[in-house]
Amino acid sequence: MASRIETNHQIRSSLRYSAIGALMLFVAACNQAPKSILADAEARWRQGDFLGAVQGYERLVDDYPKSVYCDDSYYAIGTIEYLYLNDYPKAVEAYRKIVSDYPGSPYVAEAERALAEIYENKYHDHRRAVAEYQNLLERTKDRAQAGEIQFRIGEVYFDQGDFDQARSEWEQLLNQSPKSDWSDNALYRIGSSYYIQGRYSDALASFQQAAIRYPDSDVIVEIRFRIANCYEELDRWDEALKEYRSLADVYPNPEVVQLKIRSLENRQKSSTAHRASTGGGSAGTE
Repeated sequence: MASRIETNHQIRSSLRYSAIGALMLFVAACNQAPKSILADAEARWRQGDFLGAVQGYERLVDDYPKSVYCDDSYYAIGTIEYLYLNDYPKAVEAYRKIVSDYPGSPYVAEAERALAEIYENKYHDHRRAVAEYQNLLERTKDRAQAGEIQFRIGEVYFDQGDFDQARSEWEQLLNQSPKSDWSDNALYRIGSSYYIQGRYSDALASFQQAAIRYPDSDVIVEIRFRIANCYEELDRWDEALKEYRSLADVYPNPEVVQLKIRSLENRQKSSTAHRASTGGGSAGTE
């Protein structure tokens, strides 16, 4: 027959194991609850119930602020507010939360990219857009992604009309990643910036370099069209006509090319007639 001490020990042990079991069930229930809320919010998102989805994600971060699903929820909130509800202040707030409170989250880079896009395209706050792109550039270790980010920084400065700084960014891309997927676009945009400034010789040099370096570029037809534009602006009409004629069957808007050809041919005829009547030489050549 067991002693009273042994009986009491058995009772205490039983109570201890019961308490541990209850605690484990409680922890499991606590872990299951945010997961269930997350699943419900995701289902609402898929169904197009964007407000309902946001409310679900907000409930998760409010009720379970230490859950492993909080960064998922903040990223989802930011994305829905940005892309579907057009509430940019709330999107910025959610993305900022990820960057500041969850630095180890796999969503940090995408959050910074989204912040840069919002500041650039929605708020037109170029300074903050550049700052976010710079943060993203410092974070990324992917060379291809770095080239894209560097290109975007140049685009922000270009949109501001700061062509010198834009070219500086694109030239940095070319120096660091000459074979990047964005290098051809960078060199093309350098030429475009010179062209807008009326620096046609510099623009021509950039476009010609782009055509030589990247003959298979997705923008090669546009590069060739810009070369013809530069020849035209420099009164090198024969060369311009040659370029325009070579683009007649490949340029996306053939009417524009034909218009350019007719205009140049008429200018040549008028110039030739004028020079003949005044005893001058031929025009439109170097």
